[in-house]
Amino acid sequence: MRLFSPSEFMIKALAAFKRFPVTLIWVILFTLLLVVLAERDIDDIFETYNNISLTAVLGVSWLIGTQFYIEQFKRKGLWWIKVIIILLLVAFYFTLPDYDFQNNETPYIRCFVLLIVGHLALLFAPFITVWHPKAYWNYLADMLMAIARSALFSGVFYLGIVLALLAIEYLFDVKINGRRYFQLFLLCLGIINTWVYLSDFPKEIQHNIHLHFHKAIEVFVKFILIPLAALYITILYAYALKICIQWELPKGWVSYLIIALAGLLFIIQFIIHPLKATHTSRVFKNFQPLAYWLLLPLLILFYAAIYKRVSDYGITEPRYFLIVIAIFITGATLYLLFSRKQQLRFLPMALAVMGLLSTFGFWGAFSVSKRSQIDEFEKMYTAFAKAENKENSDPVAYRRFSSITRYLVEHDAAEDLKPIIGYNPVEKHTDVTTWKLSNYILKDLGYPIKSRDLEKKSIHFNNASITAYDIRGYDWKQDFHFNLNGQSEYIEEGFSMMLNGKEILITTQDSTALTIPTQAFLKQLEGEDINKPINDRDKLTLRKTNDLVDVKIIFNSINLKVDGGGQRIINYASGSILLKVKK
Repeated sequence: MRLFSPSEFMIKALAAFKRFPVTLIWVILFTLLLVVLAERDIDDIFETYNNISLTAVLGVSWLIGTQFYIEQFKRKGLWWIKVIIILLLVAFYFTLPDYDFQNNETPYIRCFVLLIVGHLALLFAPFITVWHPKAYWNYLADMLMAIARSALFSGVFYLGIVLALLAIEYLFDVKINGRRYFQLFLLCLGIINTWVYLSDFPKEIQHNIHLHFHKAIEVFVKFILIPLAALYITILYAYALKICIQWELPKGWVSYLIIALAGLLFIIQFIIHPLKATHTSRVFKNFQPLAYWLLLPLLILFYAAIYKRVSDYGITEPRYFLIVIAIFITGATLYLLFSRKQQLRFLPMALAVMGLLSTFGFWGAFSVSKRSQIDEFEKMYTAFAKAENKENSDPVAYRRFSSITRYLVEHDAAEDLKPIIGYNPVEKHTDVTTWKLSNYILKDLGYPIKSRDLEKKSIHFNNASITAYDIRGYDWKQDFHFNLNGQSEYIEEGFSMMLNGKEILITTQDSTALTIPTQAFLKQLEGEDINKPINDRDKLTLRKTNDLVDVKIIFNSINLKVDGGGQRIINYASGSILLKVKK
């Protein structure tokens, strides 16, 4: 039995650094930077410095894929490709806006798609110019093994160190800042996980053609994956028969099951492809083309479900990507049915190209979705304008119009509404929140604004003040997000805050340091216009002090609901808390 060798570990680590120097330098620098930024406030990584975090994560897969691509060529001097990738990543960083996920999801959706494209590129990067099915199978197997090994190493290391820190904290009464656990997580995920992952790839990827197919894989495919695929196919055909009998369009949810089925079939195809012609198992030999012939009729169901959603509500980014996936599944199925060569590298390659193209241009997800929703807005606005009874509008149509308006404003398309309504609604109603803007657009058409009574459902207030506030005289500042589920928010030095019905509690590990009643505070909000953000920060500020602590809570947003006794209570809220310990 071969034991762990520290020298072998160092040799592999050094070899990985020599092979992937740019990637590992990128990972080390950005991980250390994020560790430093987390020292001030963990939330800053996801909000204030989210541009750095997104660029750092995106660069890892793209740089690894670039190295795999370069290694296909014997000649040197292709370092400039890495320079181009780094410059593109820097350009991407400068295209990202300040954190505003709630009001503008577009940059984050684009980043997520590019992240998926980068990972898809790893599935074909070493085989763009050369092809061997057995070498490709071994490469994918090595990749899965590397993922499992790196996750195991970094996970065990993280949990081991965490347990040691907890032991020190509770056995020796040594206070360890909660941020240390997150910083340790960053180090393990960023540096250790990536380094271990890159340490086990053979360099001559394209020449590793000796197939290592274990019996356990065969059992897994024959008795788990293929029966699951058969179960999905049976369910889908039964549902197809049901809707044919009832003569109705399919539900949108069926799309996800068809995607899951197609994904499962493709995974099975990747596993058995190199040996299906020589393997003695009848299941392996008959899997293709039978499975794909059975999948083809289900694609009609898939497109019908997509058509139903698009015809009713127009195209949005999720529906656009659903169409892209449908086209990909159709093309991949036809390719696997009729191609003689069946080079599986083309499947992730095609999906990556489609994903990349969807992130920009007039044909991309964001442009197509915006044009579609502008058309939907125009149809609904025209219908509202022509309606004779403006006192009792259809609540379903009203909610949909509100949703479309909010979508367009959040996607910076308010100016595009000028040709339809004659003005830019954001410029005209500067003090109205995005959620309430549709009310004022309809008001201009003669519709009354339906203000919700305080005794109905829930209401929401937002802090419109963007100026800095004075934190002098306090020991700590911490951003918070809490709700009625009883979960506490850690502040600092053993202090936490939690929402408890009509009170906010400031607690230590074994007692309540301060109880803050909220009823009087909420009472003063009843006179505020719920259709507009609050410009006076003091109206959304709550302060309480006693002999132990001095606390100021500044709400950014606060949602209220009615409890069983008919009183308003905080449902959920976000903001910042300032805390001073007196003794």
